Amino acid sequence: MEPARSVLFIPGNREGWVESAHENDADVIILDLEDSVPPEEKEAARDIVAEHLPKLHAEGQRVHVRVNAHPNASEGFAEHDFEAIACEELEAITVPKVREPNDIERLDTVLTHIERREGLEVGGIELTVSVETAQAMRQVYELCEAADRVGTIGCGAVKGTDTNRALGFEWTGPGREGLETLHLREQALMDARAAEIEFPLAGTYVDVGDIEGLRKDMQFSREMGYTGYLVIHPSHVEHANEIFLPDADTVEYWVGAMEALLEAENEGKSAVRYEGDMIDIANIETARRYIEYAEAFADDLDVDFGDVDFSELRPE
Repeated sequence: MEPARSVLFIPGNREGWVESAHENDADVIILDLEDSVPPEEKEAARDIVAEHLPKLHAEGQRVHVRVNAHPNASEGFAEHDFEAIACEELEAITVPKVREPNDIERLDTVLTHIERREGLEVGGIELTVSVETAQAMRQVYELCEAADRVGTIGCGAVKGTDTNRALGFEWTGPGREGLETLHLREQALMDARAAEIEFPLAGTYVDVGDIEGLRKDMQFSREMGYTGYLVIHPSHVEHANEIFLPDADTVEYWVGAMEALLEAENEGKSAVRYEGDMIDIANIETARRYIEYAEAFADDLDVDFGDVDFSELRPE
């Protein structure tokens, strides 16, 4: 999955909001069919989302859809949602309240069937796994490995979320103040990274007016290793876009370091000193990940990315 700094939820039953969703400047929007939509409006919301999803894509907006309930719910909402929204313009489906890897395997099978039937690329629609239950928290790695189409996770270990309710922690504040969620966030991140998820998401922050707290939590999430943030209000988008935008000086450092290392290797050396740091082949993956993330937002960065070809560097 491509990286995203800001991922904004839009209620699928609010047609005016859906129609103008691309005007919020979010890297990704999630058209929501789940918690923000009353049960009696689920069917209408599916129709609204199905109608406007291709239009938003045509505006250059990346679009995800959050489907209903946990996949084993007796109502079968998730399958109905899949049927309504599957199309080539849909980048990913956000799956809430997952409990077991079998949930992901079953949804992957259903989605594969729909893709084949509709003539879509099999696996082209990715899955974002919402880590919201105690069962999911214990099995993030297994959930990520359950299907090739799992593109990222969203770890909502903050106040007022399903994770808060499931685990029963007492929220003490954003960022470093919220030490009760530190292990949860780090464990989910470690498991996701172990499953080669490159761009994991943190959030959401439910105190809409607490911008100071929001920014603290976003900054802490970035420092921890998350690369983007799920937001529930348009006013939060600009802060996610700012805080998760790669630092230009750091990008230039890694570009320069890799150029220096490539030059050193051409001279038969395996390491080089660059700006006071010793750089060797072990740094390639860090540099590659950072530079590729930054390149996704090149339009917002005043950086010369150079022409480093990582394939020219010998493997570690």
